Amino acid sequence: MTDNSPSDITASLEAEQSVLGGALIDPDALGRIAHLNLAPGHFYQHQHRAIWTAILYLDSKRQPFDIVTVADRLADAGQTDDSGGIKYLNSLAQSVPGAANIARYAGIVIEKAMRRAGLEAADQIRTIMLDPECTAADAMDRAAALFSPIQQAGHRPEARHIGELVLQRTEHWEGLAAGNISAGITTGLPLLDKALGGGLKGGKVIVLAARPGVGKTSLAIQVATACAGYGATALILSQEMPAADLADRAVANLGRVDMGALVAGRFAGDDWTRITEAHEATRKLDLYVDDQPGLTLLQIKAKARAMKRRHGLALLVVDYLQLCAGTSPRDNRNAQIEEISRGLKALAKELDLTVLALAQLNRASTQRDEPDLADLRDSGAIEQDADTVLFLHPKAELGEGAVLVAAILAKNRQGRRGRFAMEFNGSLQSWTPSTADVSRGSGGRK
Repeated sequence: MTDNSPSDITASLEAEQSVLGGALIDPDALGRIAHLNLAPGHFYQHQHRAIWTAILYLDSKRQPFDIVTVADRLADAGQTDDSGGIKYLNSLAQSVPGAANIARYAGIVIEKAMRRAGLEAADQIRTIMLDPECTAADAMDRAAALFSPIQQAGHRPEARHIGELVLQRTEHWEGLAAGNISAGITTGLPLLDKALGGGLKGGKVIVLAARPGVGKTSLAIQVATACAGYGATALILSQEMPAADLADRAVANLGRVDMGALVAGRFAGDDWTRITEAHEATRKLDLYVDDQPGLTLLQIKAKARAMKRRHGLALLVVDYLQLCAGTSPRDNRNAQIEEISRGLKALAKELDLTVLALAQLNRASTQRDEPDLADLRDSGAIEQDADTVLFLHPKAELGEGAVLVAAILAKNRQGRRGRFAMEFNGSLQSWTPSTADVSRGSGGRK
C-alpha cells in the first residue's frame, strides 16, 4: 500500500484503496455505487485513476474484472508501470476485508474530490478578482459559476422503481383531491392556469412570444405579481426595460392607475390614493427586479441560484431571450440562443422553478394571419426546449386603449394545445379574460 499521504482534508488514500480493492474482490459492488457516478477524476492518486479507468472500461464492455483482467487491460493501455502492476493490484485486493462498505468509501472519495475542486476554484477566483479588465459584478458571477458544478457533483439521483414513483404520485393525487395541496402556483389567469395543468410548476419552461408592442412584458409582470401574491418568490430579469419602467407597470396594474398619468406626472382624482395602495401591495410581495442588460447564461444562473439561496425562487422571468449574450462571441447567433435555451431548461430542473422566457417573433410572422412555431426568432431550440409556447396575437381594437388578444398555445406538454381570449388594457397594463371568439379568421367577434 502507498504511504505518501496528502492532507486528510483533501484526499483519503485509504478510501480510494478500499473502493478499488472492494471492486476487485466483488464485481457486484460496482452496481451498488453506480448512482454515485464515481469517476477517475475523483481519485487523488494518479495510479488509482488508471486502475479505476480500467475497471470502468471492462465493465462497459461487459467483461469480468479482477486482478488479472485489470492488469491485462492496464498493460494494453501502456499503464502497467504507472499503476503499480499486478503486484499493487494484489495488495489492494488483500488489504480490504470486504466490499460491504464500498458506497461509504466511494462517498469519501467524492467528498475529498469536491474539496480539492473547491480549493482550485478559490485559486481561480483570486485571479479573476485581481483582473482589472473584469468588473466586480462580473467577477462575482464568474465565481458563482465556478462553484456551481462542484456543489452539484455530490447530488446525482439514483434510478427509482416505477412502483415507488406511482406510490408517491398517488399520495400527491390524494392531496390534490382533498384540497391539501395545489396543482401549481396561480398565474392569476384561470384559463392559463387550466392550460398549464393547474398553474406554474417547477422544472418547466414557458416561452411567451409576440411581436414588439403586444404587451408580453406587461403580462409577465402580472403573472409574476400573481405568483408573489400566492406567497412564492419571483425574479424578473429585465434586459430591455429599466427597473423603474417595470415599477410603473406594476403600479398601473395593481392600483388601476393610468399609465399615461404615471409617465407624465399628471394625476387626477384619487390617483395618489391608488398609488399608495399599490405601493403597500408591492411591499408584501416577494417580487424582485434586476435590469442588468446583455446577460450571459452563466450570469442568469448565478442570479437565480443566489435568489434561490436567499429568498427561495419559484418563477424566473427572462425578458427577453434574444437580448441575452452568448458565452462565446465566435458562435453564430443561433448557436448562442440554443445554448441559452437549453441552459434555462436545465436551470428550471436544477432549481425546481418555472422559467418564463419572453421571445420575439421574426418579421415573417407578419406575412400570415397568425404566428407559428417557425416564427420564433434566431433558433429552433427555443421551441424544442420549451414545455409550453404561448403566442400573443392581436385580433381587434376594442377602444380606449384596449386590445382583444388571442392567446395561442402552439405547444403544450402540460395539456392540450388550443387558444383562449384575453383583453389587454394598455392604459392600466392589465390582462383580463374574455369571452370573445378568437378562432382563426374570426376577427374577434363577440
